Amino acid sequence: MTASHMLMAFTLGTALLALWSYVRWPGAAPATIKGAAIRVAIALLLLQVGAAALGYGVEAAPAFAVAVVVGVVIPVLTYAFLASIWFLKVFADQLRG
Repeated sequence: MTASHMLMAFTLGTALLALWSYVRWPGAAPATIKGAAIRVAIALLLLQVGAAALGYGVEAAPAFAVAVVVGVVIPVLTYAFLASIWFLKVFADQLRG
């Protein structure tokens, strides 16, 4: 498995996990566009922190990089996808009226 295949697997897996979370806990979604936008901003901030943590983990030791991917990058990507789903849902609800 190449690095690009691994990246695609993690991305698809976290997107599916976010979709499952959205379906499993529908009441967790924000009710307003402002709330959804705040969650998207938090997700963008966490993506920056996760990227920095991954860079540090790769530099520190390869074994630590695996722990960073599992412990930091996967949850951050999942939250980013979930925040995107929430934003799209609230926006669609607002358009419907």
